[in-house]
Amino acid sequence: MKYMLADTSGKGLYVTVCDENRVPFSSVFLTLENSLSEKMLWALDNLLYGSGLTPQDIDNYYVVKGPGSFTGIRVGVATLLGFCMACGKQLQGISSLDAAAIVSGKQKVTTAVKLRGKLYGYRRYDFENNVFSEYMTGKFESTDGLFVVNSGDGNTVNLSEALLSERFGMFVSDYAPMYMRPSEAEINFDKKRIA
Repeated sequence: MKYMLADTSGKGLYVTVCDENRVPFSSVFLTLENSLSEKMLWALDNLLYGSGLTPQDIDNYYVVKGPGSFTGIRVGVATLLGFCMACGKQLQGISSLDAAAIVSGKQKVTTAVKLRGKLYGYRRYDFENNVFSEYMTGKFESTDGLFVVNSGDGNTVNLSEALLSERFGMFVSDYAPMYMRPSEAEINFDKKRIA
């Protein structure tokens, strides 16, 4: 069996393919900035072709569903949903906060994603006791002590590697995009409607 996890929630494309024993089969990372929608299919095609696989060879497709880049999340979900529909497979998702907790390798960690200004979406994890907080939002003056992903500061974390962990299955859910704040378009629409 082969599994694929794609992450488009940040400023690039990370994809990992592994087998049923969580042994990596192939992976790709591309910094795409503003051309994700143009190059994602090309990158996935090259990844699969270079591995001797076809989309039908992937048994389970997963996508990082956010929070993160509004456009990136939609492109990633839509692209993998297209693959799944064409192959008769089901798409599942994992939040970027959950994937970050897994790849952090820590027993206790608070993961966060910058939403706007000093506002962050975050979640606390205690793997020793299997206790996890709800998804929350809050303002932070400092991010010391937080494992921050998708902050736009140039530091990147390969969230697709969460697929390689035994913990991955604990956090698999539906693929519906996860946004922890309204988009700029929604905010501007509401401002015009109220005025």
